[in-house]
Amino acid sequence: MMSSLVLGVAIIVAGQLDSSPLSSGAAPVGIQDGAPMVASFSVFTPSATAGGEPAPATASTEPTPKAAPDAPAQEGLLMQSLQGTWLGPLLKQNRIEVSGWTDISYTGSSDRSSNLPLGFNYKANDFLLDQNWLRIDCPVDTTSTTDASFGYRLDTILPGSDYRFTAARGLFSDQLTADHGHPNLYGIDPIQFYGEAYYPTVAQGMDVKVGRFFALYGVETNDAVSNALFSHAYTFVYDPFTHTGIVTTTKLSDAWTVQAGLVLGSDDFIDPVDTPTFVGSVKWTAGNQKDSVLFNVIAGSGRYNQARDFNNPEVFDLVYNHKFSDRLSYNFESLFGFTTNVPAIGTAEWFGILNYLTYQLTPKLDTTTRLEFFDDIQGQRTGFTGLYTALTTGLEFKPCSAIIVRPELRYDVNDESRPFDNKHDLFTAATDIILRW
Repeated sequence: MMSSLVLGVAIIVAGQLDSSPLSSGAAPVGIQDGAPMVASFSVFTPSATAGGEPAPATASTEPTPKAAPDAPAQEGLLMQSLQGTWLGPLLKQNRIEVSGWTDISYTGSSDRSSNLPLGFNYKANDFLLDQNWLRIDCPVDTTSTTDASFGYRLDTILPGSDYRFTAARGLFSDQLTADHGHPNLYGIDPIQFYGEAYYPTVAQGMDVKVGRFFALYGVETNDAVSNALFSHAYTFVYDPFTHTGIVTTTKLSDAWTVQAGLVLGSDDFIDPVDTPTFVGSVKWTAGNQKDSVLFNVIAGSGRYNQARDFNNPEVFDLVYNHKFSDRLSYNFESLFGFTTNVPAIGTAEWFGILNYLTYQLTPKLDTTTRLEFFDDIQGQRTGFTGLYTALTTGLEFKPCSAIIVRPELRYDVNDESRPFDNKHDLFTAATDIILRW
């Protein structure tokens, strides 16, 4: 275990030394001075900067899925290229898998320069390097029925524009003010790193993670390859992305699984904003595997930290999945969140309702339609009050195992406010290309 961990750390250090010069913090030409540092976890003020975009928030943000799949990725091009060398057998002997991907995108928009408060692909009519993702994984062995197994995972955005939404307070968050008080266009984020243990004799198996890990709830997640659509829902963008602490996942039976954890807060690392927070879930799965229900909770102080401009949200999330057939599936998500002690507001509340319908056209081509209703009741999440309605339809094309292409069309509207370049609505046509290695 120790030799495996040391080898994994050595590989990630080497990867950082060889990474793109964008990781040095130099912002490419074309960065918008008014671009947001982060999506949330501070009061997002609707006041505009000289660039016409909302004023950047302070160094704090939120993950989600966010319930990211923990299964190891299929062996990629990098591992295949190491076959027949001395390093390939050494990695396999230590159960280490090294993989990653590069995700680049273009978003055409009815707005001029910014799609905000639409997050992640927030730059209008422009290209972005969204993620350059490095994953080093030493998975636990869940096949044993008697012996405990130990492992770890390290995921790093190295570099990418997504970092400004996922960066945790206290962990390289100075990048969010490095460009004369504004965020660098591209940055790094060690978005997930944890040690893991699996105990097969506890109930029907218990998994324990210690470190920084993806938030447990939701349909969408942080790693691009795990999402059917390129753009993200407001419910994902304006709620937590990661937690740091300890979490257990225990399988009680074939139908029931529970999770429980204690973390430092939402989207923070080791920082004065830390506050003890409970995260947990209960999941039920039907015997025929066609239906499942997952209920998640984030329960902490729920009190906005005015002194340090940081959110401590309470979140309740319900996900229902149904498989109509091998080719057609449906996902439903509803979320309610609130936080108290918000300046000029008091208690801020928001809720989201999402519907996803996915159909497999061919073994290499899927289509997904997402309909979302997100109500930012006091405007504390997005900077604008009102109900957002967003309809997205897109394709996921996989011509081979190393390439994913995801074109999509999206329409957003808020009849109560004018969040989109002083307009009620926004139309975008976007696509990204993911190269897996």
